[in-house]
Amino acid sequence: MPATLGHIGFQYLATKACLPKADAKWILAGCVLPDVPWILQRVVVGVTGASSVEVRLYVIAQSSLLVTLILCACLALFSRAPRSVFAVLALGVLLHLGLDALQTKWANGVVLLAPLRWDLVNVGLFWPEDWPTHALYALSAAVGLWIWIKEPRSGEDLQWPRGWRAVAAALLLLAYAGLPVLMTEGARAADLHFAATLDDVEHRAGKPIEFDRSRLDIRPEGAHLQVWTGEEFRLLAPASLRGEVASIRGRFETPTTIRVAEFHLHPSGVRSIASYVALVMIILWWGLCIVDRLRL
Repeated sequence: MPATLGHIGFQYLATKACLPKADAKWILAGCVLPDVPWILQRVVVGVTGASSVEVRLYVIAQSSLLVTLILCACLALFSRAPRSVFAVLALGVLLHLGLDALQTKWANGVVLLAPLRWDLVNVGLFWPEDWPTHALYALSAAVGLWIWIKEPRSGEDLQWPRGWRAVAAALLLLAYAGLPVLMTEGARAADLHFAATLDDVEHRAGKPIEFDRSRLDIRPEGAHLQVWTGEEFRLLAPASLRGEVASIRGRFETPTTIRVAEFHLHPSGVRSIASYVALVMIILWWGLCIVDRLRL
């Protein structure tokens, strides 16, 4: 899945082509909405000490198309034209997930049909460090500069929902937070992100496993992989496995040892920096729009 920066240029141009009157702030919001659960999961696990597997299953469900569209509907009620804004946000979410599905990410992908189906959609056309990703970054940098210089930063269409809209917004927000709880068992049964396999420590041996962009620790006694559950696994891998970040495919030899069948090395830090830059831009833009609204 491209970093947030990879979405801005493509989604802005595509949205403007379909909805020429779309406001830039809502387009930018659509660039980040499917990633909100993934951003918050680190905070939740770090602050609460909650089970990494349970949080991951919840986040998979919450980032699905259906649940993200519920968030779109909630946010649209904070505008004076909720139908138009919902259309912009929904299109943005579809574009975001469609773009995510193009990139290669082992043990990962886009959930489009949950809770009816739990297939992970991953076309796998290019890796995060391949040239299409950098082309998306360059496009977003150019479009971001255009937005900053040419687009009006207005909060005139923002409003706090009242009456039935306030009730509807509250119910939609409750559904956004609560529905994933009911959906987690579906994600577990499908073993998405190999969460069920990782949770069943005693029966891991012999089972296939994949990890996306995990931290490598190369020691004299061999390679170790630090993964999203907080665990560390010893790797039985070729000597060419070197670096700081890697995606791997393999099979558990023991509950704590993985025999690597395939691996792909990633540069460290590039994707995170690209995401932080884009998030700062989006937050600043929205901050200026909200300040503009408060002045009215």
